[in-house]
Amino acid sequence: MTSNQKALVASGLCGLALAGLLGMFVTDDDAPEVEEEEVDRERPEGAPPNIVVLLIDDAGYADFGMNGSPHFQTPAIDALAAEGVRFTAAYVTAPICSPSRAGILSGRYPQRFGHEFNPPSNAGPEAGLPVTVTTLADVLHERGYATAAIGKWHLGRSGHFNPTRRGFDSFYGFLNGERSYFPMTQRGPQDLKRGTRHVPESFDYLTDELASEASDWIGAHAHEPFFLYVAFNAVHMPLDALREDVMAQAPELTGERRTLAAMTAAVDRAIGHVLDALEREEIGDETVVFLLNDNGAGKQNHGDNAPFHGGKGNLYEGGIRVPYVVRWPGVTDDGTTFDAPVSALDIFPTALAAAGAPPREELDGVDLRPWLDGDRADAPHPLLFWRLGESWAIRDGSMKLLSDRGGTPQLFDLESDPGEQVDLSSQDPERVATLQRRYDAWNLQLAAPAFESATEERAGRVDKRRKRKGKAKAADDPDQSE
Repeated sequence: MTSNQKALVASGLCGLALAGLLGMFVTDDDAPEVEEEEVDRERPEGAPPNIVVLLIDDAGYADFGMNGSPHFQTPAIDALAAEGVRFTAAYVTAPICSPSRAGILSGRYPQRFGHEFNPPSNAGPEAGLPVTVTTLADVLHERGYATAAIGKWHLGRSGHFNPTRRGFDSFYGFLNGERSYFPMTQRGPQDLKRGTRHVPESFDYLTDELASEASDWIGAHAHEPFFLYVAFNAVHMPLDALREDVMAQAPELTGERRTLAAMTAAVDRAIGHVLDALEREEIGDETVVFLLNDNGAGKQNHGDNAPFHGGKGNLYEGGIRVPYVVRWPGVTDDGTTFDAPVSALDIFPTALAAAGAPPREELDGVDLRPWLDGDRADAPHPLLFWRLGESWAIRDGSMKLLSDRGGTPQLFDLESDPGEQVDLSSQDPERVATLQRRYDAWNLQLAAPAFESATEERAGRVDKRRKRKGKAKAADDPDQSE
């Protein structure tokens, strides 16, 4: 061994010892990024397909070109639908963000394990997707997939809920349910993190930043099978848009609808950027892409859920029926539509089948491939269920029974009345009773909510403020009761 080699070995040993000492004092927030080893950049022959899930947040069903919008421009999403299957009766498991995501990543009704609501800001450290629940990332990681989560998490803020501890090799995004689309300086669950470490923010617009990160990650992992989960926070509140995107919208759009259209154009551009990365790396034909929205639009962000009634926060069709596209080269036919009910729960088992993994009995979704490639023509789901606090619903074929906030159940025929305008419950009491029994049987399988809802927390704060104002007013005017 030469003197130079001896010196290199000695310095290497010293470096390892120093690294070990420093490691005793490193926290999650300070943990350095692990540099990837040099690997063979050639994709193995016969490797299973990549899995990409692109999730949009709080968009209106009608606010996409593929669903007939005359003003909202979504060319990338429309092109994806033209290359795959567009589902016209696709559902999520909840009309709010967090449990909807829990359903996607677990393949199970989130109400089974208590994840029924959005975690409130005052929730304890156990408010999130339970660590006992296996995620799609867990399973694919075990099968040798590289895994990454990018964007909005909203499945728990405590360290043990971090995506890097839920099956994802890497995470770039934020833990909270919403944040600004522009750079922020304050730290907390809304700031950007890489893994568990805070990241200084210097981007122009968050939607584009997340797409850029996803594109770069695809480039770094194109040589191996991967699972990429990109959860955009667009078009969730706040209504933040780039000025140039606002100016580019149709003149017929004004006010907040114009801002929303600009945000929609930005998320469409971002999705196009991710899809372009697949083509640039020449792996588009080796990638299964799922695109969907997490729930319907709410009143605050001015989305349009036509032709459906209701929206975010309730179990009418506008709250739970969402845009949903699957492109699976070699399996799906270009530009087809599928009208039978499907669910976001189906992503997990369908991805497992694509990866060659065995099915898992605990899943509530189904592997859609037999329907996508034409082997089956029946309905994938004879029954679908929902529960959100006192609200509940069941769909059986075209018939849906719904109790809104504990009210008298209403019966709708979605084939003839997709807008849920005509209550048939008084005309068909036997069907009401049958569907009620089926819902009750499913409901007995569910866990109690593990944490209160963010809506209840907000209502409590409002009530406390009202009481404080009432006390103050009573002090000023003795004749006023508390």
